[in-house]
Amino acid sequence: MKIEFADVTLLIADRQPLFRYGVCRLLKEHRSDWHCAEADSFDSVLAHLRGDPVGLLLYDTELVGQELGADLRQLRGEFPEQLILAMADNGNWSTIFECLAAGANGYVLKSATLAQLLRAVETVLSGAVFAPAALSGASQAPRTRGPRISPVVAKLTDRQIEVLQLLSDGCATKTIARRLGLGIGTVKVHLAAIYRALEAHNRVEALVKARDAVLSRPAHLGELVAA
Repeated sequence: MKIEFADVTLLIADRQPLFRYGVCRLLKEHRSDWHCAEADSFDSVLAHLRGDPVGLLLYDTELVGQELGADLRQLRGEFPEQLILAMADNGNWSTIFECLAAGANGYVLKSATLAQLLRAVETVLSGAVFAPAALSGASQAPRTRGPRISPVVAKLTDRQIEVLQLLSDGCATKTIARRLGLGIGTVKVHLAAIYRALEAHNRVEALVKARDAVLSRPAHLGELVAA
């Protein structure tokens, strides 16, 4: 079932005018009630958001020459409620992790198909966190869960909840990777997504916020700090 987000305005921020045009055209072909604006520099992004807030910012991570994530941290600091979907050519887990940790609500590759791009946009608009499915090992589309799950934790995918549950057992990143059959980098991407979704800065804070909703027993905080 297609999720509808009527009258959403998206700001496409990218260095290349043809790329901006192509993204806007493709999105509007499939969501005719969406509106697109464009920005070709970091300053123009700031100016637009200050004067005319948008529902979602699609942001080229190489728009400026700052250290990776510095511009995202600046955007998050000035616009704490703004939804941001980072766009990049780089699919390395370390880059994805850095962008999510710096404040992005999601990360999509520029080589993504239209279906993947739409899924990324809709996932972020739904309040969930999106990362490339091939890397994360799980669908990032929001799932419908039972009434016992709080709205905060409902933002997480099933895989991210599995990671969170293992955190509650005091598992280190390597242990989580081994038990779930994932790469260490993939687990770190999931951790970054969990922190963003729960508005937490570390493992302990994430568990404190989520424990009552999904975890079966309290976290071993000493082990988590050491992990």
